[in-house]
Amino acid sequence: MSAVFPARYASKCAGCGERITVDEPVRFDDEIGAVVHDDCDDAAPAPQRPAVVCTTCWLTKPCECDAD
Repeated sequence: MSAVFPARYASKCAGCGERITVDEPVRFDDEIGAVVHDDCDDAAPAPQRPAVVCTTCWLTKPCECDAD
């Protein structure tokens, strides 16, 4: 089991899909390779494929940069 730490950023829990707020207790789940709530079930479903982020505008692709 991974160490519990306060979330530094708001995000989405890879275990339950609910929102993670700043300073909420979270842990890195080695099985799914993502951050989850500390109290989420260990048998959480695998996370969805991460979004591809544009290195120019930092928005998820497709973005307006692709039109060039």
